[in-house]
Amino acid sequence: AEWGGGGSRLSSSSSAFTLAEVLITLGIIGVVAALTMPALITNHRSMVLENQFKKSYSILSQALINTTEELGENLHQNYIPNQPEGWSGAAEFRETYFKCLNNLSPGSINQMNTFGQDWKSFSGVKESQYLGLGATPGYLVLADGTYVTVLKNNSRLNILVDINGRKKPNRTGYDIFLFVVSSHQDKLVSWSEDKAYCDKNSKTASYNGRACTYFAMINENPDDKTKKYFQSLKW
Repeated sequence: AEWGGGGSRLSSSSSAFTLAEVLITLGIIGVVAALTMPALITNHRSMVLENQFKKSYSILSQALINTTEELGENLHQNYIPNQPEGWSGAAEFRETYFKCLNNLSPGSINQMNTFGQDWKSFSGVKESQYLGLGATPGYLVLADGTYVTVLKNNSRLNILVDINGRKKPNRTGYDIFLFVVSSHQDKLVSWSEDKAYCDKNSKTASYNGRACTYFAMINENPDDKTKKYFQSLKW
């Protein structure tokens, strides 16, 4: 275009990406995606497990409150001492607790006769003794797929839960957690607070993972208090 008779001519040149520039840009995007996707997937898995754990803990705790209301207080005293070990020692507690879970998780609920297949300990060692509990009682499958079982072992009422059922990783401290009824009050607590039983480097299976419930409850990495428990899980 011309501006006046003696003006200079201004020309506009169109800019476009060359094929080489497009390929370089796509390559950079691909490298960044390859570097960040594993972390994003890991974070997502950890967040899912954290939310499932919180939901399961809430339902299990409420079921214990309802069981206490039905059977009377001091469950930790009335249903633990001087009773035989294993499945039959806490039959009344188990049946009432399962009934309360039914009421809290309405829908399709089943009761099965076996529990635990291809489990691994917190450190990834194959778990064959069901967290060292020995007995293999029946379990309740809740509407959301959660597995719950109750048994008496070593003078404790144990409540074992797989927060995502058949889904993997089927690993203690990840999706499998052991709660016990406190020996001092009718409340769900961890079997132990000793991080030796939540050790990512332990080569022993049976007991490793029992204490992970405690660290999951307070959401704290047993090896580093500045880090969150679920976000520190190794995949």
